[in-house]
Amino acid sequence: MSNEKANKKVAESGKTTVSTAKTIKKETEFPLYELREHSRELFGVKPEVFDGAFLNYKNGQATKKQAENLVKSFLNKEVK
Repeated sequence: MSNEKANKKVAESGKTTVSTAKTIKKETEFPLYELREHSRELFGVKPEVFDGAFLNYKNGQATKKQAENLVKSFLNKEVK
């Protein structure tokens, strides 16, 4: 059955169909040096604080959300 005929049948029956396709939105990863350069605007911290947050980070790239979470986590750490 062609698409046109199928659409006509659905229209005549009064039923509607809903497609539930999920769209997966992948965040863009940025090199750490770019995130560091803009750390004041993006995260409200100095580049030195950004360096501390990423001290043990092995990957050379991160999304803005990952970076934000690492910076927040770093700032909330208890000083011993």
